Amino acid sequence: MIINRDTIIKAYEESEIGEYAIPHFNHSDFWDMSFIVEAANEKDAPVIVACLPRVAERYGLDKLTLMMNFYSKHSEVPIIYHLDHCHDVDFCKRAIDAGFHSVMIDAASLSLEENIKTVKEVVDYARPRGVFVESEIGQIKSAGEEGYTPVSFKATVDEAMKLVEESDVDSLAVSIGSEHGFYAHAPELDFELLKRIKEKIPVPLVLHGGSGIPAKDVKTAIKHGIRKVNVGTEIRHTYITSLNASISENGAGVHTIDLFEEARIATKAVLGSWIEIDGAAGKGRKTYEK
Repeated sequence: MIINRDTIIKAYEESEIGEYAIPHFNHSDFWDMSFIVEAANEKDAPVIVACLPRVAERYGLDKLTLMMNFYSKHSEVPIIYHLDHCHDVDFCKRAIDAGFHSVMIDAASLSLEENIKTVKEVVDYARPRGVFVESEIGQIKSAGEEGYTPVSFKATVDEAMKLVEESDVDSLAVSIGSEHGFYAHAPELDFELLKRIKEKIPVPLVLHGGSGIPAKDVKTAIKHGIRKVNVGTEIRHTYITSLNASISENGAGVHTIDLFEEARIATKAVLGSWIEIDGAAGKGRKTYEK
């Protein structure tokens, strides 16, 4: 399947009609990248496979997109490749040129005016090249960062409206109380804020920090307008712990293929669970056929 901005918009339109979220899974290397693609096809779900800039820098933009374009071309469901939380405009442009289907320019730590200016620069570069762009309003940080509380960095409706209207961005990550990483406390999502933003914002809304949010809260967020749910920490944690267990059990003499099989099984189980929570199972081929 050829993936571009038009097909991504179409996938989001389907999720809006069906009231589900497109699962977004961060990968760390080529192994867990393949696990995500396998899980998506087995669950018949559209997915967004994402990496952070540090992963892209380590493996190389061209190598990653070469592999992902192969997966996208031969997959029976939409496989969208996305650069997550990039703070650098030039790196976003490099990712676009390398063949990423979607990029997130994260300028949320800047003033609203600078955020808009930065996002618009990426949008203006991406749009004629058929690439989808995500931005962020409020700040979605990691628990434990100095001076951070989920309440202090929440999005506002007015700022969300202004950012979308003036930047013409394609989707918006909204800070409604979620955090990156595992939670040190029970997460408290501001569903009333989400509903108000949804009423005013015409583009798909994104929930970051999915790892550790109870399934019932994720489903409530989807009910109130979230159309993409990001999960990274739980996948990486499962991948590493299962790999460690396999090494401990089998020793260093085991073949790499066998060593990674336990990680594959465990990671795909988590991926499959999230696809079900997001309500995306059974939606992939339907999106593809249309």
